[in-house]
Amino acid sequence: MKDVTIVSSLFNIKREGMDGRAWEEYLKWFDATLKIKCSMILFITEDLREFVEERRTHIPTEIIIQSIEEIPYYYLKDQLDSIIQSEEYIEKISDPDRIECKHSMYSIVQYSKFKWLQQAIEENPFNSKFLFWLDAGASRFFDSSEFGNEYPSKNALESLEGVDDKLLVQMNTEYYKDLVSAETLTEEYLLDNRSYILGSMFGGTKQGILNVCFQMEDILLNKMISNSFINNEQISLGYLVKTNPELFEIYYRDNGKHLALFEELKK
Repeated sequence: MKDVTIVSSLFNIKREGMDGRAWEEYLKWFDATLKIKCSMILFITEDLREFVEERRTHIPTEIIIQSIEEIPYYYLKDQLDSIIQSEEYIEKISDPDRIECKHSMYSIVQYSKFKWLQQAIEENPFNSKFLFWLDAGASRFFDSSEFGNEYPSKNALESLEGVDDKLLVQMNTEYYKDLVSAETLTEEYLLDNRSYILGSMFGGTKQGILNVCFQMEDILLNKMISNSFINNEQISLGYLVKTNPELFEIYYRDNGKHLALFEELKK
């Protein structure tokens, strides 16, 4: 049994045409992420299989091949395209020039994280107690030369035992202090552009993850799309942290480092 499994994905959604990030950049970042000594479940296209296998030869890895059209929320693409092209949406969403407000595939991938986690929990090939989502390109935020040890550390594993059935998320406390200190947030926040909960990494026990996955789908389908708008998954998580705090264990970041939670689990 591997106590922790990292779940990730990488799909070429032609992002260089969205915000200038080249596919070659993502492959470089993914290359470093794959060096983490932790069991992984990876959702990728067939053309990336050899790339992954060459880099994960001696590290437990489950590869799940999907096409772009098989990304869990791809079926929403036409509906999202219609929403983001409407004048009503552009007028009511904060900062409509953001990538999630202009390109449907970005949001499709971001929300599919939760469906991929659900599938990883169902299959759980390494019989892990804890699963963590980690973005494929996350390595750009930490020192990839420090991957000599098993991840997470023994101390971190002991700490995770105290999380119970909650989702461990990172709250960024340095900015948007009104959001951090708020007791709750109304649905108006779902139109905001200020993210204070990290979406690059989060995780916990199987039940803790599933509880949040179901809520996130409800927000996506019934609070956003049914009301003709879309926003990123970090905004949805931020809303849920305040409306359903019992579902979360919070790691409070106060050092300005994007992936402080990842570093904390190395100690």
